[in-house]
Amino acid sequence: MNLVRGALMAHPGQFAIKRSAFLFLKRITLDDVPEDSLTRVAYEFWRGLAPEPALPARTDFRPEMVPRDVLPWVFLMDVIRAPNGALDYRYRLNGTRNVALVGRDPSQRLASEVFDNGDRRFMLESFNKTVDEKTATFWVGDIPHDRINQINIWRGLFPLANDRENVDQLLGIAVPRSNDMDA
Repeated sequence: MNLVRGALMAHPGQFAIKRSAFLFLKRITLDDVPEDSLTRVAYEFWRGLAPEPALPARTDFRPEMVPRDVLPWVFLMDVIRAPNGALDYRYRLNGTRNVALVGRDPSQRLASEVFDNGDRRFMLESFNKTVDEKTATFWVGDIPHDRINQINIWRGLFPLANDRENVDQLLGIAVPRSNDMDA
């Protein structure tokens, strides 16, 4: 096991991602995601849950069906709709590697509470795009990190809809791109 990976697993709080600013995070297409990325594996799993054009429902998603190398990196969020139409997201499930990567477990917390002001707007907007567009979205980024300068990630967000049309949950994955922290 790589030293950095072992340190993250042993002391996740010691390597918390700084929440003050993202160095770089941009939207990409599925074609930009490498064939061997766990983000692509997660997408193929999600797309296999229901035939297109229908969206998969939460009842289609069972954690035991998620590929073993993907499960530790996934997160599941409920879409919270305010009466004024504003959206927020409650973290329901967080994979162990995802928790170790960010240094904390946001389970049962709202995304608006988890992210600092600088990150909150962007993160909520990226979640909102996935909900509004009712399709998977993909992101690549360089995120600041306290001890190792930055973490280069691939991220995928995948909508779930109990009625197969209106998104009520997001399944997501965020995995490092560097060899230092690959799954």
